[in-house]
Amino acid sequence: MSSFSQKATARTPEILLDADAGTLVLSGESYPEDVTAFYNTLSDAIIAFFDSSESAFDVSIKLTYFNSSSARSLMELLDLLDNAAGQGRQVSVQWYCDAEDDITREFAQDISSDVTNVTVTICDLEMPDAS
Repeated sequence: MSSFSQKATARTPEILLDADAGTLVLSGESYPEDVTAFYNTLSDAIIAFFDSSESAFDVSIKLTYFNSSSARSLMELLDLLDNAAGQGRQVSVQWYCDAEDDITREFAQDISSDVTNVTVTICDLEMPDAS
């Protein structure tokens, strides 16, 4: 499987899946018009990676905003990762949240408590100075 990337748009996050390194970075804002199509494309790329490699998989989620439809898709994404980990795949997730964004942090904590095979580490996202 080759690597997969998709540039960020005004409504969608950047996706960088590096198959050689076994890493995925999802960053930016997420409120695509067609949430299902956007996240199905990402899920398909992850499944293709799992089908072609036995490597560990490290995921970094760095979303500064996501709507409720994206939140549902993120839960499904974590379920996909959790299932892979349950089958013996080494999977880790680092979820970066703005230190002042309690809503995003609570969401990350809630869905991370729903997965049993993946360790989700919640980290502070370094935000650029507004000055």
